[in-house]
Amino acid sequence: MEPNRLISTRTRPASDRGEATRQRLLEVAIRVFAARGFDGARTRDIAAAAKTNPISIAYYFGNKQGLYHAAALHVAARWAAQQKPLVQQARTSMARSGVTHRELVGILCTLLRNFVRLILGNFLPDCYGKFLGAAASGPAREFSVIDKGLASLRTVVAEAIAGLTGESAASSATRVRALSIIGSCICFRRDRPAVLRALKWKQIGAKEIEVIEMAIEASVRAMFSR
Repeated sequence: MEPNRLISTRTRPASDRGEATRQRLLEVAIRVFAARGFDGARTRDIAAAAKTNPISIAYYFGNKQGLYHAAALHVAARWAAQQKPLVQQARTSMARSGVTHRELVGILCTLLRNFVRLILGNFLPDCYGKFLGAAASGPAREFSVIDKGLASLRTVVAEAIAGLTGESAASSATRVRALSIIGSCICFRRDRPAVLRALKWKQIGAKEIEVIEMAIEASVRAMFSR
């Protein structure tokens, strides 16, 4: 055998094959939980779709609850990783000395534009967004895990609003406004079929995303105009 030749799948160490099986189960589970919710998903269907034995779920995750928790952690980590640079960019811009009201509005609009591109683009599989939506009616512990992954975005939006209004970022009024603004972005992902019907669009592609971005930006600018 050539010294630098990769080991074939057949001779791959058992630990590598085990990790591949675990990851395959996770990805399949995310799709199934996203489509059916926690209560509607069946572990034997997940195992079959992952081309493995149902015993594998017990081995790697313990039970259905353990599998769902691992799926929630995986989705939350992927979303958080995608959001992190957006949040960091906004915070860096907001931390500049002498940032004006107009510049702060622009920073918030840029953050939301980038967020819209993230949730409506192809950065993550569509089932991840559906999993987030389905998690709202699933076990509370798993929803909490996912919610923590989205918290940094809510926090920085609230900080921007606080800078624009002079109110505390922790006040109920500021947090409600932050949730409202973020929700106006998320609805285009969460309610995609309804959006397509209402707007008579065949898809949400680059052109449609640009229209959505412009509408959200116009709304934000009107909200905080002087």
